[in-house]
Amino acid sequence: MADVNKDRFIERLNAIQQKSDPKKKVVRKVNKDGLVVEVVKPRRKKLLPIKSMVTIALIFVMFKGFVLAQLGVDEYESRIDTLKKGPSAQVFAAFLLDSDPATEAMARGLRVVMPGK
Repeated sequence: MADVNKDRFIERLNAIQQKSDPKKKVVRKVNKDGLVVEVVKPRRKKLLPIKSMVTIALIFVMFKGFVLAQLGVDEYESRIDTLKKGPSAQVFAAFLLDSDPATEAMARGLRVVMPGK
């Protein structure tokens, strides 16, 4: 048989730990009898993980810069032009892989470090 006092003690400890967590938001509300009670607001989950999306975009630009530095501008552009003449999936890939200022800056930086071309 469980000890009732021990169960209540554990419930109070859990409530204290929940309220003392700095990541949780605590709202103070007034009950019907005038007692001020702290209520922990549930944390909303983000719909889009912004940090992950930015990281993926940065890695993609770095990849494009690496390929541009490795192939050279003329060869890269000729391959993109070949993709633009294909079906819709290849046209979309050509749109994504088309060189932009960030890709060109990344390629310039990588050409200094990379041996070869």
